[in-house]
Amino acid sequence: MKLFLSLLLAVCALPARAQNLPDLGDLPEPTRYLAGYVSGGLGWSLPFGGHWGDKDSGFKPSPVLSLAASKRVDEVLSYGLESFYALRHKHRQVPGLELRVFSLTPFVKAAFPAGEKAYYGILGAGVYQWNQPAYVADGIRHGSDSGSSGGMNLGAGVSYPFWWETMAALDLRWHHIFNMKGANLSLDSVDSFNIMFVVTYGVWRDKK
Repeated sequence: MKLFLSLLLAVCALPARAQNLPDLGDLPEPTRYLAGYVSGGLGWSLPFGGHWGDKDSGFKPSPVLSLAASKRVDEVLSYGLESFYALRHKHRQVPGLELRVFSLTPFVKAAFPAGEKAYYGILGAGVYQWNQPAYVADGIRHGSDSGSSGGMNLGAGVSYPFWWETMAALDLRWHHIFNMKGANLSLDSVDSFNIMFVVTYGVWRDKK
């Protein structure tokens, strides 16, 4: 009987306690919003296909750096500007011959959260600039050369929470340059596969 009375009193007290709970509708509006992202990456650029990617007479993989800034449209879409710089693609047979490749490409990115991680796809197109410094081979000095061409890149990745409110991603990207041709060197179209570790930081702004 005492147990029954105790339970009855506890049930009767619930409405009174509920009145003391905070009203979630009275919470203040957020004062900041996620406006965009900045990111930096480090990895390798691997030539493949044609003379450019030939395992015997083509060019070797190169370290590659990337920087990007983008504007967030919504939970999925963002767009921005991205740069890549391949430091040195050395020729496999000609000592001293190397190529440096720089690109500047606007891009569109779609990200799909899945718990703490997020999968994404990215498409970019823009200008690719390449440079071949002067070199000496078989006692003959060859002058420097450079050129530019349109190109595109397409890829995907998966990102995870990293450090200090950043996200770290494994980024896989195919790069295609439509025509790599200069006075000394002609490779026509070239393809590279980039494997990169990318860290992204969200940029927050105050609401006006």
